[in-house]
Amino acid sequence: MPHPVEKSMAAWRTASSRPAEPAAAVSDAEVLGTLAGWMDARHTLLLRTLLDRTEAVRLQGSAGVMRGTHRILEDLRRETRLKFAEFREKWEARLEAKALLPFLVRNQWIEAYRPPEDASAVATGVVLTGKGGRKEARMLYLQTAHDMATDCARQWASLAGRLQAFQASFAAEWHAHAVAAEDDATRLLPVLEAALRDAEFDAWKAMRLALGDVAEEAFVRAAVKWETRVFPDAAALVHGTLHPWTASGLAGNGFSGFMRALSALAEKLSLAMLEHYERKWDLFLRGLPVAEAPAV
Repeated sequence: MPHPVEKSMAAWRTASSRPAEPAAAVSDAEVLGTLAGWMDARHTLLLRTLLDRTEAVRLQGSAGVMRGTHRILEDLRRETRLKFAEFREKWEARLEAKALLPFLVRNQWIEAYRPPEDASAVATGVVLTGKGGRKEARMLYLQTAHDMATDCARQWASLAGRLQAFQASFAAEWHAHAVAAEDDATRLLPVLEAALRDAEFDAWKAMRLALGDVAEEAFVRAAVKWETRVFPDAAALVHGTLHPWTASGLAGNGFSGFMRALSALAEKLSLAMLEHYERKWDLFLRGLPVAEAPAV
């Protein structure tokens, strides 16, 4: 299956990709096998014991805890939007041509362009140094955009850390209600939630850690093969180096557009994470009705 981050990146990738193949049908046994692989081994024996003891699953709703989760998650949504707005403001200034140019000149990234067939010809513009192979493009990324991508992932990580701290708090409250019921049917869902929680967190963490790799690959694909990409002056070179994103960047700056695209992706994934946890806790906290005995 495609990685979730890869799917999210499809809208702003610079290279076209083949249409996705239809997903193969998955059997119930495969689903259960995958689910078992996600479970914390400390809880699987207890879950198996509870399943063997009861044929029902029962759980009273917890409206108070649910209200608390909604309030916390809404606060985190507001914080997400604020964090990424501040991130964009900060990096707009750092990626302006006047900020990047001294660095590029100092590190000898810009040189005068002369037609290769006439080395004595008068320079007619500027180009990036070298031919623009993947190795050179990756070096340019590491020197100009890597810190930005790392900072972008850090915004998401900060939100994830706060979310996990809150989740541990209201999960403990919910589990305390379930344990007080003292029956196996009520304990089943809390044990299932606890068994899956670490793997659930690790799945989101893996997506967050992949953000930097996706950013690097997108940058390299946009920047490579710059040998004959001639610009009238150094400012135009900065603006046009990441040409797929010039239209979305401030004042036509491709570096700005790249930053904004990556920021939008990270913000959407952060909000998707919050929505996932809201749906998860709504599912667990709304309760399950007690099964009625069949009429005789």
